[in-house]
Amino acid sequence: MTLPLGRRRWASGFATAALAALIVAAPVLAKTPAGEDRVVTSRYGSYLSARHAETISAIDDAAQFMEQVLAADPDNDRIIGHAFVLLVNDGRMEQAEKLAARATPQSSWSPLANMVLALKAAKTGDFAGADKRMAGLALRGPYEVLVPLLRAWVQVGLKQPDQALKTLGALEAMDGFANFYNLHSALILDLAGRTKEASERFDKATAGQDTPVLRLVQAKGAFLERTGHADAARKMYEDFLKQAPESLIIQEALARISERKKPRAFVASPTEGMAEALLDMAAALRQESGGRSAMIYARLAHYMRPDLGPALILIGNVLDSRAQYDDAIAAYRMIPKASPLAWPARLSISQDENELKRTDEAVKELEAMAKERPERWDALIALGDILRGRERFAEAVKAYDRGIERISHLEKRHWVLLYSRGIALERSKQWPRAEADFKKALEFEPDQPFVLNYLGYSWVEQGQNLQEAQKMIERAVELRQDDGYITDSLGWVFYRTGQYESAVKQLERAVELRPQDATINDHLGDAYWKVGRYHEARFQWKRALSLKPDADQVPLIEAKLAHGLAEAGKPEKSNN
Repeated sequence: MTLPLGRRRWASGFATAALAALIVAAPVLAKTPAGEDRVVTSRYGSYLSARHAETISAIDDAAQFMEQVLAADPDNDRIIGHAFVLLVNDGRMEQAEKLAARATPQSSWSPLANMVLALKAAKTGDFAGADKRMAGLALRGPYEVLVPLLRAWVQVGLKQPDQALKTLGALEAMDGFANFYNLHSALILDLAGRTKEASERFDKATAGQDTPVLRLVQAKGAFLERTGHADAARKMYEDFLKQAPESLIIQEALARISERKKPRAFVASPTEGMAEALLDMAAALRQESGGRSAMIYARLAHYMRPDLGPALILIGNVLDSRAQYDDAIAAYRMIPKASPLAWPARLSISQDENELKRTDEAVKELEAMAKERPERWDALIALGDILRGRERFAEAVKAYDRGIERISHLEKRHWVLLYSRGIALERSKQWPRAEADFKKALEFEPDQPFVLNYLGYSWVEQGQNLQEAQKMIERAVELRQDDGYITDSLGWVFYRTGQYESAVKQLERAVELRPQDATINDHLGDAYWKVGRYHEARFQWKRALSLKPDADQVPLIEAKLAHGLAEAGKPEKSNN
């Protein structure tokens, strides 16, 4: 589901990156990020093209351009390293492995190169070689955590579980990483057949967690099921579902228990353990907004275990954030259809199809999903979001209605559904229903700034409940002080209530926060006019026109430029 925006004037989801033209020298045929043939000549041109592609997060194109540079300058260590990192980031591991072997001890990129070579050795069963490479890595940055994790699993491959636990022990006292230690030591002990010790470690990993982590619940639950404690696993799954009722992974686990089936081991080999360690690091870095680093470790996790669905989901998510929608779709489609992760992957694919302006395909897929699982509402809500983003508001309302009808009892977590439908209702001129949805959303989340702002702004536009609207919008501004749209709403309520000096103050702040928004600039122009600042008013209206306002607003702004603001049906004359 797309994140709802915090104002009445709804703008569609992700912005697609505009690709600037590249200035290059003598001729070599290359593919641009837009997929067109472009002439690139020298290694300098290719290098500039690579850096530009990297800047706009077109990593696959950056890797291809950098390979051209490398072909022209094959012994340049800096270029080799840059190409190597880009290839790993792009998931082209076979080519990356070849470059990794060319790293020297002096290469700044040698730590990642040695890690890749260690992973390659482990995949082929050469755990001694992998351990030797791991032992030489300096414990700095993410390697301080990742090397003990990976090396412990390598030592499991060497049939040294006690040494593995000792190596892993470096994480136990490390701030924020004790759970990495507890989880991976539990998995190692389980694989070694030391069930009692594994159980103790799993218990420590889950102790005192207010919000359980899905992957940890999966790991411990599978262990409990396999060791004859299905009832304990069921209770843990049911507790998790209270917080995430739509989790297909946990629903599948409960169905498995009901059918008296036992799962495979969560981690069944040392290389699977290494993949899990890399996935854990990728997920941790993703939470820290480390998109590029997260992608590297997610790619390596997938390299070690190609069927690791969460790694593919994370890869797709990062590609989505880069607006590389075709590549993201390819990653999502690698998830096996039988996996419970295939469903959220299909939802993401539909969003990406829409971003690629293949909205009809997205709609068709979501309708098929809604028919396929009539008990679920998420595909219909996603459909409503897409239709709303395309300003097909009446159709969006119908999709939201169908989705919300499938929810037997609305709860606090559903406020966003009411908010989303409320926007579509308001934009399709169904205000009584829209108002009811906004009010219901506020019953669930009384301090939700987006809802406070949208309802308050709508009342202001209609000249209703102005005092209450002002209080609501003031509260929204208090909660979101740097939100230009909400600040604009406060300025507009001051304007509509005749508090023009206060309106100017708030609208100037809103323009600072959102200088490219046509409506905010238009509002500021109106406020300037009311306080007699006529030159500045016309400047703001001209700026609003240059920012491509909605078509129905253009003639109104043009009329203001020609005649100023009208009062009592007559043009107001300016003093200039």
